[in-house]
Amino acid sequence: TETIKRNSFNMITTFILLALSCHCIQAFTSSSNAFHKVSTKLYSSPPATPEELIATPSLWDPIKESLNSVPAFACTNSQGQPLQYNVAGTTLAFFYLDIEAAKTELAKASDEIDEKLTITPFPLGEVFALSIQKTALMIPSEAGLTAAGAPLGMNPVGQQVPLFGCLSMIETLEDGTTNIPLFLSQKEAQKAMDMALETVEDDKKDEFEISILPLAGAIQAQANEGGKKSFTYVPEQSSLDYLRLLEEK
Repeated sequence: TETIKRNSFNMITTFILLALSCHCIQAFTSSSNAFHKVSTKLYSSPPATPEELIATPSLWDPIKESLNSVPAFACTNSQGQPLQYNVAGTTLAFFYLDIEAAKTELAKASDEIDEKLTITPFPLGEVFALSIQKTALMIPSEAGLTAAGAPLGMNPVGQQVPLFGCLSMIETLEDGTTNIPLFLSQKEAQKAMDMALETVEDDKKDEFEISILPLAGAIQAQANEGGKKSFTYVPEQSSLDYLRLLEEK
């Protein structure tokens, strides 16, 4: 078993996570044309490599803003710096998209490090940029990987982050624009679709299903749209519950 060394990750990150209200399911509408439009763009060539994308503010900034609605959790030291992990000669900060996994790691790290540690949320857009710069690793939930078809119990470290959503389901935002919501949780995506389909005729319900997209693919799709906010990224309810607990302290 490979030994993972935990150190302090010398990085100062400012985190401002806007308060998220529950998504209004009634705002969802269905459109079969939306599926064909989005799925075609997902598989077209991206306009830039990920490195070029995050170096182009006109494209990256609106995408980063979309991603920042999702918190990623790191075990941090008393200065709020994420712990650093040396794996196979590469030094990385680990950011968990599953708050329960972050809690488990916190318990393990606290037994090994003689310092007060805690869990700190960071915006996913910033974390994604760090992952492209090869200084951080995003760790998906085991439940998400299993729902995406991975073998039960697969180690989530190093795996792609799966997203779940019905590409024929469109959310109408307050400003009149539309988005397709992509969920970190397959169960929450299914629940949202089931509620939305209550207004769809029975003979058309079979046309709708939950699709699985890698996070990197969704970001490429937004880049293909010129950086427009074509997706809404929906964090797991457990993540939002943890943020609310932090606000109450």
